[in-house]
Amino acid sequence: MAYSEIVNEIQEQMDDVTAQITSNNVAIEEKQAELADLQNRIHELQQQMQGLEALKANAEQLVASQNDVNVNLNVNVSADSNTNGNITVASGSSINQDGPFS
Repeated sequence: MAYSEIVNEIQEQMDDVTAQITSNNVAIEEKQAELADLQNRIHELQQQMQGLEALKANAEQLVASQNDVNVNLNVNVSADSNTNGNITVASGSSINQDGPFS
């Protein structure tokens, strides 16, 4: 075997190693892009989870207050010295329009 054949064989092995290095670098770049995409998805899912938690809290509050009735009652009492001690009482009440009696 001539020395030139040995040199050629070494060069072929070097070319193979160089090709593997290049292939590995491409694979690393692809995986890094995939990781970045997954990280973005995690961020989006976390935002979605926060929205769902807020919706759940609101729904739980609605369930807890579904039988509540809010009544506002105003009573005004006034006495006029010209009416011989008679007292006038005026009252008004209201029930929330969105309550169970709407």
